[in-house]
Amino acid sequence: MIQVHTCVSIHCDHCGDALGNPAFQAHYPTERSALAAAAEAGWRAGRGRRLLCSACAPVLTCEADGHQFSRWRHPATAEGYPALSEYRHCWRCCRHESRPATPAAADGIEGTVAGEVW
Repeated sequence: MIQVHTCVSIHCDHCGDALGNPAFQAHYPTERSALAAAAEAGWRAGRGRRLLCSACAPVLTCEADGHQFSRWRHPATAEGYPALSEYRHCWRCCRHESRPATPAAADGIEGTVAGEVW
């Protein structure tokens, strides 16, 4: 017996990954149900009606609009001494940046405890 099935699947327009478990590509009966499942999974419609997965959308948004960084943090070492570097991260895409500590940061370690990074 031959049966023809028509269904809808969704792929990220940037990386090509399919919506669903990596081992199982999800199929939906209608475009509306596929788009609803994508939205529920954190997918976004990008510029030019592109569909972007939950991993690509934040990165591409930051590339286009800029990052949303936390304030610089200056951690202390396990011994309680100021670390030689400061850190910050983007709230949207999780980009992590570090730089040499400024002299002002070495004077006071605001909001950190020994060994804490954020």
